[in-house]
Amino acid sequence: ALAGHQRHLKKDHAISELWDAHGKDRNLLIGKSIQRDTFSTDDDYHLVVEVLLLHEEDKSVLFMRRSPDKPSFPDYYEATAGGSALQGENSEQAVHRELLEETGLTVSRLELFYQTTEDNYHMHFDKYLGWTKDSKEAISYQEGETVGHIWVKPQDLATFLKKEKIVPSQIEEIKILFDLGD
Repeated sequence: ALAGHQRHLKKDHAISELWDAHGKDRNLLIGKSIQRDTFSTDDDYHLVVEVLLLHEEDKSVLFMRRSPDKPSFPDYYEATAGGSALQGENSEQAVHRELLEETGLTVSRLELFYQTTEDNYHMHFDKYLGWTKDSKEAISYQEGETVGHIWVKPQDLATFLKKEKIVPSQIEEIKILFDLGD
C-alpha cells in the first residue's frame, strides 16, 4: 500500500551548488569548479550519482512518487535517489547525502552497479545498488520533490512496472537488474 502521509517534509533551500569539474576522461580537474546556476554543456563534466535502494529484510525496491508540481514526469514513480556530487564530495559521499536528503534513509551496504557518461549533458554517472535496514516507514519527503512512496517486492516488480507510471529511463535498468523479460 502506498504510504501517502506527509510526514517529515523537508524544505529544500535553493542555494547555488558548486560542483567539482571533471574532464571527459573522468579525471578531477584540480582547482576548477562548476556553479550549478550557470552550468552549460560548454563547461567541463560533473559527477552525478544515483542509487536504487533495496530493503535488507525482503529485497523490496523503494519507489518514490514525484510531486505533481514537477515539470518533468509529475506523479510518476522514481526508482532512484540521486543528484550531483557537491564540490569536495566523492561518489559514495554524494550517494549517502542524496539518499538521506531525498528519503531520510541510510544505507547499510553500497555497491557500484555501473558507470556511464552522457556527453550531450557533460555528466558522468555513477549508479549504485544500496541496501537499508532502516524502518520502511521512516521515509521523509522533500517539499516540491516527492509526495509518497511504495516498497515493491521483487516478485511484484513486473506487474508494478506495467501498471504504474515509472520514469521511463529507469524501466530498462530495473528489468535488467531483476532479470524481468517483456
